[in-house]
Amino acid sequence: MIPSWQINRHALIWLLLAFVAVIFNHSAHLPDWIIVAGLVAVIWRVQRYRGAWPTPNRWIKLSLLALCLAGLFLEYGSHLIGLEPMVALLVSTYALKLLEMEHRRDALLVVFLAFFVAAVQALFDQSIGNAAYILGCVVLVTAALVGLHQGDTKIQPLQPLKKAVVLLLQAIPLMILLFIIMPRLGSLWAVPIQSHSAKTGVSDTMTPGDFSRLGRSADLAFRVSFDGAIPRQHTLYWRGLVLSHFDGRQWSRSAPDDFSYGSFDDVGFEKDGALQWFGRQTQPWDSLIERLGQPLHYSVVMEPSQQPWLYSLPTPRPKSTGIALTRDFRLLSSVPVTAKKQYEVDSWLDYKIAANNLSDYRRATELHIPRGYNPRTVELAQRWRREISHDKALVRKVLGLYNEKFVYTLQPPLLGKHSVDEFLFDTQRGFCEHFSSSFVFFMRAAGIPARVVAGYQGGERHPDNYLLVRQYDAHAWAEVWIAGEGWIRVDPTAAVAPERIEANLEEALRDKEGFLADSPLSLMRFRHVNWLNNIRLKLDSLNYSWARWVLGYDSVQEDLLEKWLGAYNPLRIALALLIVGGGMLGLLALWQLRHRFSSKHDELDRVFLSLCEKLEKAGIPRTAGEGPRDYAQRVAEQRPDLARQVKAINSVYEHMRYGGESQERLKVLRRAIRKLK
Repeated sequence: MIPSWQINRHALIWLLLAFVAVIFNHSAHLPDWIIVAGLVAVIWRVQRYRGAWPTPNRWIKLSLLALCLAGLFLEYGSHLIGLEPMVALLVSTYALKLLEMEHRRDALLVVFLAFFVAAVQALFDQSIGNAAYILGCVVLVTAALVGLHQGDTKIQPLQPLKKAVVLLLQAIPLMILLFIIMPRLGSLWAVPIQSHSAKTGVSDTMTPGDFSRLGRSADLAFRVSFDGAIPRQHTLYWRGLVLSHFDGRQWSRSAPDDFSYGSFDDVGFEKDGALQWFGRQTQPWDSLIERLGQPLHYSVVMEPSQQPWLYSLPTPRPKSTGIALTRDFRLLSSVPVTAKKQYEVDSWLDYKIAANNLSDYRRATELHIPRGYNPRTVELAQRWRREISHDKALVRKVLGLYNEKFVYTLQPPLLGKHSVDEFLFDTQRGFCEHFSSSFVFFMRAAGIPARVVAGYQGGERHPDNYLLVRQYDAHAWAEVWIAGEGWIRVDPTAAVAPERIEANLEEALRDKEGFLADSPLSLMRFRHVNWLNNIRLKLDSLNYSWARWVLGYDSVQEDLLEKWLGAYNPLRIALALLIVGGGMLGLLALWQLRHRFSSKHDELDRVFLSLCEKLEKAGIPRTAGEGPRDYAQRVAEQRPDLARQVKAINSVYEHMRYGGESQERLKVLRRAIRKLK
């Protein structure tokens, strides 16, 4: 036995294995030097155990702490208040504590840190694969905890791991119960994720080259399930942002208070009239939207983007809480999407706006072009406007211009100050942002209100009847205001590369250089290999089911609790937890008691009965009511040659019966009985 305050060898091994597994899972978002420092701490612990390296003194520990703090400051600068720097600080503390631990109480603190650091990874990745990995880390950390409470150095090395697995299996029923019943509570505080490194997908600004860079990535943006058949590819315009302000180079959103002036005619609005939140009073401007035909109902599971805007098909109506509809037909979340988000929407692909004209302010905004930019385009637009008075005819003429001479490419040439002029008259090679930007500028120069819409177009159809929309599906198109009809979608890219809209970007640029250049290991590159493609689709189906039914359980939980508890409230939930959880814990306690007092003693009794059977064959049967000690004494009197052996066996039996059992002693008892002649 080793002293109770000392860390035994098996516990140290499991502590180090758990440490390596836990920090490895953070390697994707932590600086490399922190991972290297953690591995150095592991090596130092091993060398200390071997006696090759000394215990770090106070000055070494203070120096290491100062180096870690300096490294964090140099790495994150003024962005220290954020998720990534906070996790980096936590992992650094974890490594330093591992390095300095001396006693069992220090090791217990390292174990508790390990549980926390392992769980924090779920803030970055909530896939089923990462959940399984975190569960594996929890098993390793629990094995270390078990090892710390087993002082016997003679135990088998894998025994702590086996015990940890058993403990985890015992906890699963209660874990499932808590998952089903416990309401999802918002945090008491919020830690922002690093804004300079974590935002993904479509940005709230657009410059030449932005969308072509997204065309290099196969990362997932969101998945969509429809009630019924998936609509045709060319109708799948996933609206996310409306960009109305142009400074000559960059498109961006208008100021938020633009909506105070009204998007349409002089329609009354309330204080929060720009947004219509699900479940609240309908805003007056919503009555101007005439939704035609039957709605499409669908569910979206969106990947984290760190942005508040959501994606939907035209003319949406949100069917989930915490989501608002804006006057320009976009959906906004009440908080940025920092984790997978599931929401439901009804959309009408066909609609009209019952408004004859735009308000003066909105018209001025959607006609604005900066002075001194793109003079050739302005001159051509004004000349064509004098020749063509009908707005739709002018739109068709501009689309015809694109169709004649322009090339759709992921690698357009760089453009200078007069980007629209250079694109329309010189390079004539571009991606969707070049076509939409130049088209909207041309329309405005011709006196037709127009704006850029950014989002995604199309998606990959999964055999399980849902849609996968990836970053390379990012797209920008235009909208023009036609009097009496409202905002009409015009996609100039379709005039140049119709296969981009009818199929997808992969079909349009499959063999072109640059496509998926930022995803060299993506299985999307091997879609032509049937067995690899089948594996990819099966894995995605598994992840989608995980996202819908586990990560997106909130809405299902609400219906389930209402069905079980009626008009449920916190008191009813607490009572249900107390009754069901208490019952499960009671059953577990009974099982443990039965295991302790039944299975253990039954085994010991069976061994003792085997002794009685052997002595009975020797002609000394045990009488009714005769205790083990009396029986041993009688055997010694009748068979002096067996006296020493039988008394020794009885002594071990009594010690195990009343003083505690061990498997080693049970084996010794069996061997002694077998040797009895």
